[in-house]
Amino acid sequence: MTGKNFIYTLMASFVLVLGACTSEDVSDSFDRTADGTIDFNVGVEASPANRTVTRGGESSASQYYAMKAGTQVRLKVDGTWAGKDPEAISKKTTCTTIAATDAAPTINALSFTENEMLYWDDYGTGDPNNKTNTDNGLKVLGVAVDGMAEAPAVKDTEWESLSWPVITDGKDVLNGDIIVSNNLSTDPYKFVKPTKENVRNMIFVHPLSKITFNLTASDGFTKGSVGATEKKFEKDPRVIMTNATELADTADASKNYVLATGTVNIQKATAESNGVTSKVIAGTTSTTDEKVTVIKQAVVYPGTQLGAYDNTIIAVLNADDNIYFIKAKEIHTAIDNATGHTEYKTLPGYNYIINITVKKSGVILTASVTKWVDVEAEQAHPEINITAHIGEGSTDELPSGFNGFDFYLNDKDIAKGYLKAATPTVDISGDVTFTNTLYWTHHYQHYHFRGIYPTGTPVEEDATDQHQYVEVSNGAYNASKFPSNFVLGMPEIDEGTMCGNPDHKDQEVDMSKYGICARKAAINLNFRYMMSQVEVTLKSSAEGSDNYVDLTNAEVELVNVGTKGQILLSDRSAVVTKYADEETLHSIDSKHYHGIIVPQLFENSKGKLKFKITVYSDSTKTKKDVYYAEVASIKVKEKGSTASAALTDVWKSGTHYVYDLMITKTEISATASLTDWTTVEGSQEVWF
Repeated sequence: MTGKNFIYTLMASFVLVLGACTSEDVSDSFDRTADGTIDFNVGVEASPANRTVTRGGESSASQYYAMKAGTQVRLKVDGTWAGKDPEAISKKTTCTTIAATDAAPTINALSFTENEMLYWDDYGTGDPNNKTNTDNGLKVLGVAVDGMAEAPAVKDTEWESLSWPVITDGKDVLNGDIIVSNNLSTDPYKFVKPTKENVRNMIFVHPLSKITFNLTASDGFTKGSVGATEKKFEKDPRVIMTNATELADTADASKNYVLATGTVNIQKATAESNGVTSKVIAGTTSTTDEKVTVIKQAVVYPGTQLGAYDNTIIAVLNADDNIYFIKAKEIHTAIDNATGHTEYKTLPGYNYIINITVKKSGVILTASVTKWVDVEAEQAHPEINITAHIGEGSTDELPSGFNGFDFYLNDKDIAKGYLKAATPTVDISGDVTFTNTLYWTHHYQHYHFRGIYPTGTPVEEDATDQHQYVEVSNGAYNASKFPSNFVLGMPEIDEGTMCGNPDHKDQEVDMSKYGICARKAAINLNFRYMMSQVEVTLKSSAEGSDNYVDLTNAEVELVNVGTKGQILLSDRSAVVTKYADEETLHSIDSKHYHGIIVPQLFENSKGKLKFKITVYSDSTKTKKDVYYAEVASIKVKEKGSTASAALTDVWKSGTHYVYDLMITKTEISATASLTDWTTVEGSQEVWF
């Protein structure tokens, strides 16, 4: 026989399978030059599965765990046979893991199909002339993806440089978690008489890095079904590994930082990226954990930098359309406590675990109403006397029924984009209660808030899509009806241009433009009356005196007055949209007139705003005297103030103007034709 046939004769029941096959009993009378099967098992070094870096900084010791049963493993077994041509022998084969047993829970035996079996004699183990090379042993390399029924395809030229892109789209991410074994290459597998003590294990390691996001649903997540924890998500959250600080910027390639492509050297059990960065969507690997609602993972190349600075964003989380930005600070602390790390870059075989408790941050509001500010007119001239005071400590009651308002928010432009989000109630202390809690969409969300009372007041948008407003018009004053009781609330901002969230001290933003960002502190909506009150009381000198005027049948009108307008949601300013030549103030009694007026300037396209007082001799109104006074010529001052009265050019919203007008007869001179005097005194023009 040839040497090989002789070995086959001896080894008929000892096929040298790279697996944990059971040796069959053979008579001791045989000369077993090449004896027994190879008891060959595999185990995976528990990294990153158990060797982890968490936010607490713990780094566990290296252990082993078994692969999933049915995982296909690709092997390369190299040896030499002295005297053969060529002497170097390299064979490749595939095998499949068998489920671990209770007796050996951390290793797998391997099974082979008949045509995939390898034999010791193929490497000259039974050839006495090959003893030196046999003693050198076989070098074994292995590669697999745990749980995959098909091993990675490796060409003969790729065992030292296998192109290997990891999964970036969030689907089946662990399919990119390649594991390799080279321990039986650096410590070759030598043929010895098989015993339990001589079993050799191939140790597979992770040449890549893993990043794990443990997402635990907390306050605000009450309606979902995703997860096995008490609180759940409505849909599978989405984690995008990116440095983007705005959701829209996640598509910007310049925000990518994850190393996701490169080559794996199976011979050296290492991985090296090509330096190209990618946006990576972490994939869901568990929704059944009793403590963690959803586990998200990504496999990345070593050297991926988890943020250069503590406040660097490393991921954007979308949990039921609530957006959160995850900073690097906590994982930096953990890396600082681990060994071997520099510059916060990932190491091979490490699992970086970031535990995130996901809470919805409720929008908390309080509300207050600024009462009407009273302005009274000061007496200025003999014909028409005026007093003016701006109310201090107004006694006006809050709007009747003000125990709720329509709440609007806007995350777009301060002028438009407001949507009614709720109609909360408010108590006398100003505390606001929502039927359903409203939440910030993410940590850096900015909102413009507005409150409108009475509830149901329509908000409109102009035809050019420039701004939103509430339409108002002049009318009789009624404290319990629109627009007399119309108040518009805006947040009170006292942080200047700062965002206001203590966590956002580095964000200097103009909140009048960008709104208020997410915060726990309550935001006070300051409500203000939006119309002007104009009140006129007519007086004259003592009855029976020479210049006494009977005001029983008088009428007060406004000339060149704005009658309709818009109150803008952006800044509570008023825009007059319609003017009238004359408009009558509503009579309360024969000498008392009152109206609710659109805030406006005292001069407009129709002319100067004036009071017109018409005095009739009797109820038939067949005879009349008419007096005029320009409103701009009337000096006003704050009620109770010791300051001098001053001129103004506008009726402001939320201000109550009270005019005491003294009407007296003008002196008549004897001339060829009797005409009345036109009296001009100072800046005050009065005529009839």
